Amino acid sequence: MKQKIIIGNWKNYLSHKESISLANSLLGLDTSDKTRVMVSPNHLYLNEVNQILSTTDIEVISQNLTSAESKSDTGGITAVNLKNISINRSLVAHSETRIREKTPQSILLEIIPMGFPFVLCFEEIDQIPFDILNDNLEIILAYEPVWAIGTGETASIDHINEIHSGVKSKLSKLGLNIPVLYGGSVNPSNCKEILDSDNVDGVLVGGASTKYDQFQEIVNSI
Repeated sequence: MKQKIIIGNWKNYLSHKESISLANSLLGLDTSDKTRVMVSPNHLYLNEVNQILSTTDIEVISQNLTSAESKSDTGGITAVNLKNISINRSLVAHSETRIREKTPQSILLEIIPMGFPFVLCFEEIDQIPFDILNDNLEIILAYEPVWAIGTGETASIDHINEIHSGVKSKLSKLGLNIPVLYGGSVNPSNCKEILDSDNVDGVLVGGASTKYDQFQEIVNSI
């Protein structure tokens, strides 16, 4: 069975104490060869969470990037500095950052040449820059309809399959083998139906990933 990718995006829900507590709880998460698990904590706690989970198979990733190299960029997050603390992947263009950052394509044009892996979030298929993607970076795509993020509303399986099959068709024509995840109010009640779809390679989980029991249930649903 092909591995399903489960990414927990903690956003800014958790305090320092809560983030460290959740990271320690994740030491007991029962993962299997059916899953590949990643978590994305608040940037302030990335290093500590990564150190706690360094003995596990759980990959700690960044929530955002603003540039590749260090430069005049007050408040920015660079790929170089993430790598300095052993963070080797980041979400890019999440809908909650898209409104205030430079265009996703300009970020990708910086980090692809330096070989920095990423999870590219998109709301519509035409937001995906297919022409600059490749199979060399373990690129991941994540479909997240903005109306489903944090609302409790989840896209129907038919809708998810329609979007994912459209993306996979374009990728196939380009000879690319890039996984496509679904994100948008994923929770223990709906995750199995979503993950059972052949068109869905995993899920990007928001609020439910900040609660150990719920995240564990999602991971164990495969």
